[in-house]
Amino acid sequence: MKRINQLQPLSKEHHQSLRLAKKCRDVINTKSNTDIIAFAVQLKNDFNTQWKKHFLIEEKYIFSTAKSKGGEISEICQRLEKEHRRLEALVEKISAGDIQLLPDFGALLHDHTRMEERKLFPMVEDTFTPAELDNIIKNKPGNTSQPKNHLNKPEDKPENKPEG
Repeated sequence: MKRINQLQPLSKEHHQSLRLAKKCRDVINTKSNTDIIAFAVQLKNDFNTQWKKHFLIEEKYIFSTAKSKGGEISEICQRLEKEHRRLEALVEKISAGDIQLLPDFGALLHDHTRMEERKLFPMVEDTFTPAELDNIIKNKPGNTSQPKNHLNKPEDKPENKPEG
């Protein structure tokens, strides 16, 4: 599915999170204990440098806006925010040595990412205003681009605008 421009950076990170989820589910059965512990340390480092920022952007610029709209999108965001806390708690336990939780972390991360991509993001594309969408990409760390024509939402295309 083609994502609107404002959500593309987060969707690209979601692709990375799905790969990470698979590694977390598979690593227990395919690596030595030393390799698994090294993987857990790397997971903690990556989580602190990349995924906490990712969660912050989602919570501050998507979840908070979506929750103010009420209804199903609000309920989904409340669930996803709770899952962020569960993922953070699992990373802490894993990095403290409970490596048997890696498959649980991987399963939750997989399901969480799928929920965001398949349920939340289509709703965001349909319900957020162009300014709300632009706010997401404008505040994405490391973003150097500006939003492009409100990411081709149909109502923003010139041929759909009333003449006046």
